[in-house]
Amino acid sequence: MSLPSRQEAWELLKQHTQGEGLLKHAQAVELAMRAYALKLGEDPELWGLAGLLHDFDYEAHPSEEEHP
Repeated sequence: MSLPSRQEAWELLKQHTQGEGLLKHAQAVELAMRAYALKLGEDPELWGLAGLLHDFDYEAHPSEEEHP
């Protein structure tokens, strides 16, 4: 499996996310996920990308029924 670059993930996030607060939240979760990956012996790039993109659809689908 080939992962997107961090820059590609960031651009995808910005296409779907306008709010500065949500962008900062995504970056904070990315950093936390990378730290946990290192602590647990996992791939920090994969975990970081998952953290960065975990809410990319939130502005389009903010309700509990729509947002996974």
